[in-house]
Amino acid sequence: MITVISGTNRLDSYTKRVANQYSKILKEMGEEVRFFSLEDLPKDFISSDLYGNRSSEFQSVLDEMVVPVNKFVFIIPEYNGSFPGVVKTFIDGIPPKFFHTKKVGLIGVSSGQAGNLRGQEHLTGIFQYLKMFVHYNKLKISHVDKVLDADGLFTSEADLNRLIEHATQMSEF
Repeated sequence: MITVISGTNRLDSYTKRVANQYSKILKEMGEEVRFFSLEDLPKDFISSDLYGNRSSEFQSVLDEMVVPVNKFVFIIPEYNGSFPGVVKTFIDGIPPKFFHTKKVGLIGVSSGQAGNLRGQEHLTGIFQYLKMFVHYNKLKISHVDKVLDADGLFTSEADLNRLIEHATQMSEF
């Protein structure tokens, strides 16, 4: 089972569009997929769930999206040369033992040239600290605002094929 995480709480983001397409590809491959967008975190997450006052909403996220899965794919946009703070906050709200020995893939998206390479590297260090196995293929999607159409689908067959290749690798990982 794989949980695909749209790594921003920004509404109607390019990140979520890529994550939705990635989830669909995995499902078409026969994978059992869970999808979670950080825009769906409980509104009081920062003031409650990070400090030992677990809400039933976030407990449901843990029970459905984190504990039973063995793989994650984080699709993360570039924010200020790294990844969004809400991603780190989400990770910090989860007991580390729920990440140990699980596998994780990373896809970086940006409107610039580098496809959030730096953010992927920052996140790699965090996941390795949490004793996770990080997939070697850190897919970079540059100029995301230009490579998706109005429906959130890739306009380039080459870009779509890179997404399919990554999904195939995660399925086999």
